[in-house]
Amino acid sequence: MRQNKPSEQLNQRGHEHRDRSERHMQNKQQTSHLTNRHEKNHEKKSNPLRVVWISIFLIYLYLLTKLILFKGGPVDVGLVWDRLMELLRQPDLIHTRTVNLTPFQEIKRDWCSLSVHHRSGTAIHLVGNILAFVPLGVLITGLLRHTFFTGIHVLVLSFLLSLGYEGTQLLTGIGIFDVDDLMLNTFGGMIGYLLYTMLLVLNRLLSGGNSRLAANN
Repeated sequence: MRQNKPSEQLNQRGHEHRDRSERHMQNKQQTSHLTNRHEKNHEKKSNPLRVVWISIFLIYLYLLTKLILFKGGPVDVGLVWDRLMELLRQPDLIHTRTVNLTPFQEIKRDWCSLSVHHRSGTAIHLVGNILAFVPLGVLITGLLRHTFFTGIHVLVLSFLLSLGYEGTQLLTGIGIFDVDDLMLNTFGGMIGYLLYTMLLVLNRLLSGGNSRLAANN
C-alpha cells in the first residue's frame, strides 16, 4: 500500500484546517444573525411602551407646570413672557421679589404651625412639594436604562427641574423662590426613584420564584 508523502499530508491538514475555520465562521455568522434578530424584535416590542412612557411624562410636566407656576389655573405662557419682558425693561423689579435662601426655615415654620396650630394648609404645602415630584422620579427611572447611576440622574434632573420652576417664579414674580421647596422637590424625586427600584426588585424576585416553580413542576 502506498503511503502519503509528507507534502500530501500537509496539504490534507491544511484543507481540514480551512474546513474547520469555514464551519466556525458560518456558525458565528448564524449566531450573530439570530442575536441581531432577537434585539430587533425586542426593540419593536419595547418601542410602543416607551412611547407610552414619554406621553405620560409630557402630560405630567404640563400638569406640574400648571400646579406650580399657575397654582392650578390655566397655563398662560404669554403671562410668563410679559413678566420676563417687564423685568428686562425694569431690572430693579428683581428686588421686589420674595426670596427664601435659608435652608429649613420654611420647613421648620410649617412644621411648627402644623404641630402647634394644626393648620392643614401647612401640611399640604410640606407634603405636596414632595408628592408633586414623586412621579418624576418614577418616570425618569422608567425611561432610562436602570443602572447604578440612575439614582444620580434622577437626583440631578429633579433638582434642575425644581430650580427651573423656582427661578421662573423669581424672575416673573408669580411665586416665591424658596430653597426649601427646592429641597423638598428633589427629595420627592428620589422617593419616586426608590419606589420604582423596589417594585423592579420585587418583580424580579417574584418572576424568579415563578420560574423556579415552573422548572420544578
